[in-house]
Amino acid sequence: MKLIWVLFLVVGLEVNAQSVGDVFGGISHIQTSIKDESSNSLGTFKPTVVGLGLAYVVLDNVALEANAFNGTSDSSLTSRAGAVVTVSIKNGYSLGVRPFIALNESWGGYAKLGRQYGTQTVTKPQIVNRKLVPTAVDATYANTVYGLGVSYNINPKWGVSSEAMWTKKGESDTTKNASLGVGIRYKF
Repeated sequence: MKLIWVLFLVVGLEVNAQSVGDVFGGISHIQTSIKDESSNSLGTFKPTVVGLGLAYVVLDNVALEANAFNGTSDSSLTSRAGAVVTVSIKNGYSLGVRPFIALNESWGGYAKLGRQYGTQTVTKPQIVNRKLVPTAVDATYANTVYGLGVSYNINPKWGVSSEAMWTKKGESDTTKNASLGVGIRYKF
C-alpha cells in the first residue's frame, strides 16, 4: 500500500502583519489526518508533527513562508486480516505564499498556497520465509498544499493562530490528506 503523506505549512506564522518587511517566527503543533482510500481501506491514520518557520511580509497583505517540520508521534491501524500498519512522519519543509487580511487590530484571516516536501515511513507486514515480518519503507513526497486560517494578536509582538490545510490529490494518490494546527508566533 502506498501512502502519500501531507504535512502542512507550519501554522505558527499566521499573523496580521502590518508592514512590508516585517519578519515573524513561530512554532506549531499539527494533527494530521491521512485517510486510506485504497482497496485495503484501512481507515484514517492520525500522526502529529511540530513545525518551525519564518514569514516575511513582501507586499501589503502578502507574506512568503518557509517552514521545517518533524514528526512527534506515529499512528497505527489494524487491517481486516489482523496486520498492523504504522505511518511515521520523518521530516520535511515547505515554501509558500500567504495572503492575509486584518479584520481588526486583534483578529485576522488568511489563505495559504504552497509546496511541501517530506519523508515518511510506512511499516507493514511482509511475508519472509512464510512468516509475517514488519517491514519499514521510507517514502519521499512533494505535494501542493492549500488552506485557511484565523489569527489573534495577543499584543504587538506575540500572536496565536489556528488553521486547516489540505493536499491537492494526484491521480495515483490512494489517500486523502488534511490537517488541523495551532501555533504561536513572535514578531522580530
